[in-house]
Amino acid sequence: MKYNVLMSIEPVIGLEVHVQLNTDSKMFCSCSGSYQEMEPNSLVCEVCLGLPGSLPSVNIEAVKSAIKLGLSLGCDISDVTKFDRKNYVYPDLMKGYQISQFDMPIATNGKINVENKSSEIKSSIRINRVHMEEDVAKLIHNELNDSVFMDLNRSGMPLLEVVTEPDFRSSEEAENYLIKLQSIVRYLGIGTANMEEGSFRCDANVSIREKGTEKLNEKVEIKNMNRIKAVARAIEYEISRQKKAVASGERIIQETRGWDDIESKSIPQRSKEDAHDYRYFPEPDIPAIKITEKFINEIKEALPELPEDKQARYINNFNLSSYDAGILVSNQKKAKFFDQVLNSSANLNGKYVANWINVDLNAISNVQKDDELEKMKISPENFGKLIMLVKENKINKNTAKDLLSEIYLTNEDAENLSKNRGLQKIEDSNELSNIVKNAIKSNQAAVNDYKNGKETAVRFLIGQVMKQSKGTANPNSAETEIIKQLKNE
Repeated sequence: MKYNVLMSIEPVIGLEVHVQLNTDSKMFCSCSGSYQEMEPNSLVCEVCLGLPGSLPSVNIEAVKSAIKLGLSLGCDISDVTKFDRKNYVYPDLMKGYQISQFDMPIATNGKINVENKSSEIKSSIRINRVHMEEDVAKLIHNELNDSVFMDLNRSGMPLLEVVTEPDFRSSEEAENYLIKLQSIVRYLGIGTANMEEGSFRCDANVSIREKGTEKLNEKVEIKNMNRIKAVARAIEYEISRQKKAVASGERIIQETRGWDDIESKSIPQRSKEDAHDYRYFPEPDIPAIKITEKFINEIKEALPELPEDKQARYINNFNLSSYDAGILVSNQKKAKFFDQVLNSSANLNGKYVANWINVDLNAISNVQKDDELEKMKISPENFGKLIMLVKENKINKNTAKDLLSEIYLTNEDAENLSKNRGLQKIEDSNELSNIVKNAIKSNQAAVNDYKNGKETAVRFLIGQVMKQSKGTANPNSAETEIIKQLKNE
């Protein structure tokens, strides 16, 4: 249909995310799950290769991981689940079918609340299902000689596919959903959720419709996005492309398009106007799995504090803004560090510590090109000690920031370092008196200005005291002492 230009058009977006699990072994065999740095085709067996007569065996740890994620997404966990054969032919699929789940997935009917960056309004994104399946081999394209290599090490790795309902109305919502889902996976410890290495892969289904209607129109599936930002860009591009197409009277066809991040555009790959018949049928070599309530409860009790709950605790307990709390929980290591710093001293204020971590520590980690704080050596206790030096007025904040840059990678004791460098603020009144005396003696012109009624000359003398003391003098105490000595001249 050709939309009237005056019509209000809205996008309709659904996401399918494949989460690769970090179990010790693959989904249906005993081959190692640590394949990333291994020589190609070195971690394979008869099951990975799909050899006739080979029998799959379910990885129970993968099942536990699926239940963990399902519970964390508020899903219903099935009391009985089964595996199915998804039949299609592709070079990376050794058996000619993929072991997946069709009509009895392990988890259904969940949701994620997504907070938009532009406002604090939360959108509720429904989770249709979470199901288990095996990964395929990795195809490596060599454009120099137009050849394709295949690495089977990835074949059989356990995957969880998280399928949403078409509830997204913007690329921003989709981006924030992916960030949150990624964070949940990492908090649970079930996967690295690294898009760049392929352990967190997303396909986006995008269509448009007249706002206020419920009809779902032809959708376009976008693949090959290896960054969360790329997903957002691809969605924006596709929305714009479809709007332009229907405005000019073109018909949107159901198809798969690949995202070219360099060119910032999608490229048609294959038409999907005729739905692919995967001829699902129950996997005959794997019996149905009964999941008891006791088993589910044991997993539920062992779940860690999840990002949303942690964020709420930070807001309620420490009076943090939703934004500041969100920054902390977005990085599991950062949130853990925050908790440990606060636990190191009863005198530390949560809001003050959060500001130090979100601003000052983050600035150093960015300089180190280490957003995940992996290079950081400073301990929570030492970081807390550094902050307390500022709070107790023993050093000023600029001095503390300089020290932080140094001990970030050394963890040298903050108090000892500040003392040995002579950086702690002067508390000895005699010492301060002598510094002021020298400043007055060395700056007679400013003294004369003060005597002639220019009280601003005192500010200059304070600066000289701070310079001579290398910033360790208390400016207020210095001002008092300067005026005292000037009046006695």
